[in-house]
Formats: sequence, C-alpha cells, structure tokens
Amino acid sequence: MRILIAEDETIPRTILRRFLETWGHEVQEASDGLEALEMISEQAGLVDVLVTDWMMPGMDGLELARRVRSMSDESQYIYIIFLTGRGGAKDLIRGFKEGGVDDYIVKPFDPAELDVRIKVGMRLIKAERQLRRYSENLEKIVSQQTEEIRETQGEMISRLFSALESRDEETGDHVRRIGLFSALFAQELGWSRAQADEIRGAAPLHDVGKVGISDTILLKPGKLTDDEFAVMKTHTTIGASILHGSHYSVIQMAERIALSHHERWDGKGYPHGLAGEEIPMEARITAVADVFDALSNDRVYRKAMPHDKVMEIMHEGRASHFDPDVFDVFIEFLPDVMEILKENQ
Repeated sequence: MRILIAEDETIPRTILRRFLETWGHEVQEASDGLEALEMISEQAGLVDVLVTDWMMPGMDGLELARRVRSMSDESQYIYIIFLTGRGGAKDLIRGFKEGGVDDYIVKPFDPAELDVRIKVGMRLIKAERQLRRYSENLEKIVSQQTEEIRETQGEMISRLFSALESRDEETGDHVRRIGLFSALFAQELGWSRAQADEIRGAAPLHDVGKVGISDTILLKPGKLTDDEFAVMKTHTTIGASILHGSHYSVIQMAERIALSHHERWDGKGYPHGLAGEEIPMEARITAVADVFDALSNDRVYRKAMPHDKVMEIMHEGRASHFDPDVFDVFIEFLPDVMEILKENQ
C-alpha cells in the first residue's frame, strides 16, 4: 500500500514511517498540508492512503482532507486517516462531516491500532477498486452491445437501400444525399450529435414504400395521370407499414418520415393533410432535403433543373410547403449543401 504521511513534527513522522515500512508499505513524507497536497497533485493515482495530522502550519489536516476530496480522480479513491490529539466527539464529527475523512487515530497512538486501521483501509480500497473495475467492464459490455445494435440497424437500412436500388437506379444516390442533407440541417437546428446520426440513418428510408408501387407507375417517363398519382401517393403509408413496430429509435424515426415527408406546412400535403408543427420535425427536415435533391437531379420523368430555377421553386415553398425555420437553415448552409451534392453524385 502506498501511504503518504502529512505531519509537521519530525519525531512522530519518523516513528510512523518506521512502523509502516516495517509492515511492508511504501511511504512518503510531507512536513505540512501544502506539501502533501502538491505531492498528491503531482502523483495522481499513486497515493492509496493519507495519514495526516490535524494541527499543521500553512494548511491544516482538515483543509488538506477537504482539498483531497474535491480533487480526487474518479479512478482513484484516497483513504484518509486523521492522526490527532483532538479526540473529542465534536472534533471527530467535524472531521468526518467537513473533511470527508475515513478514520481517526488519537495521539499518542498504539502501533497495533494503527496497523489494524491501515488494514481496514486496505480492505475498503480493494473493495472500492474491484467495484470500479466491475463498473468499467460493465460499461465496456454495454458499449459493445450498443455498437452491435447500431451495426444491426445499419445493416437493416443497407438492405432496404438495396431493395430500393433494385427498383430504381436513381434512388441509391438520392437517398444517401437525403441522409447527409437531413443530418446537416438537424445539427444546425440544435439537435444533438446522436439525434443527427439517427436522422442520417432514418431519412434515406423516406421512400421505402415505393417497393410497393408497380414499375409501370414508378418508372413511367411521362407525367402521371390522376389515378396513377393517387397510387403513387400510397408509398407513404406503405413505407410506414413496412417500418412499423420496431423498437429501434432510428427505425421509429424512419417510420414517421416515410409517412409524413410529403405533408406540407400549409396543410395541403398528403397522406393526412397535417399542417405546421403537427408534422413531425424529422419529416419537415427531410421534406426540404428531398425536394431540393429531386429538383437538382435527373428523374425518370424529367432532367435536372438549372440551379436558379431550383432555388426559385424552393423559395416559393417557404412557409407554404416547407417549415420556415428548416428552410432558413437550408439557405444559410447552402454552400455545405452544394458541396454534399457535388461529392455524392
């Protein structure tokens, strides 16, 4: 056990050291509280037990104990024993309450008592460190399991991507960009990194319901008839049905996006005619990303529009089609959006 003695009187300090070293401990000495505190600070994690006198010049033992408790690294608990002539009940209570000390030995001390109290400290330190190692191992296990869940979610999403790409060659690049755009908007709207990561995975599944739409309609090069468009609109409810029932938060978010990404801020969208904040935020974010990307790239039924025309249509949609807050973030970070578009075509 590595023990630090803080004692301003030479003779008691020497006697303490002799006994402790005889019992097999590694011992260091400090002549006052300030020196002891400096040694603990410089040797983080290398002091197991602090045996300190109460009455010392510069910094007394009570203040030293307070400082040690306030600076203790979470990975290393220092067991503190007061060695003092102040053995009254009030003093003992004060030391335990204000200094956070673990034990007391009243001067003049009995070496046998000191040995027993050090051994008690050793048992407590051992138990505390075993508990800490157990907690650290548990955290590693939880972290590993969390990563496995993320990998599972990623594989599920990847397989759904493949299903989409098998139906529509233009879908693959489109859905990847939607994820990147949506994560950018979410983060700039104040979402946490974890939430932004979720929408990066969830938004690309916005059109997963198109697997339920016939090729005749999905791949038609011309304008859809009213009846055909009515069928096309069902990809929202089909997608939500495919994704429904998952206990994974990213898939739950994907379900909400699939169902509501064609809703409009003014309530004129589909499938339910939701308006304003009735529309889930993740769907409002995805809607801006989806429309911008669709206008900016070739589709089976038309060529990509010039950038000026795209921006004209996007501006017209502010506060009618799009949530104005999301749209304003899109405009503010348009250079980043264009960079993502360029790098993922």
